[in-house]
Amino acid sequence: MSSIAKLVDEELATISDTDLVAAIRQLLVTPYPVERDWDYGQPGEKYICWTVLEHLPSNTAVAHCANGFGPTFPWGLVWLSGEHMNIGMDSGWFATLEDAMRESCAWDLANPPGYEVG
Repeated sequence: MSSIAKLVDEELATISDTDLVAAIRQLLVTPYPVERDWDYGQPGEKYICWTVLEHLPSNTAVAHCANGFGPTFPWGLVWLSGEHMNIGMDSGWFATLEDAMRESCAWDLANPPGYEVG
């Protein structure tokens, strides 16, 4: 098992909301790397982000990146295709896969009372 797939499994094990886990599992893909521009560094600076989940209707994905906003916020919402293939802004990166999914276009159910993105 790849280290990224193992990270996904570890994240899933921490999520108690079974509906959320089921939604994530439906959208998981075999992790694959995408080189993305890092707009906050030197010109031309790029990092590998591993796409782990795809939501085709919104052309979005959840990716893991150890650089850029990682390791503090390694789970990000990114575009699958189009002109905005960079890493994006800090507001689209999260500490956990759960937070990324709850903030994604793929999640349309209610969050638990009092839930706040960490």
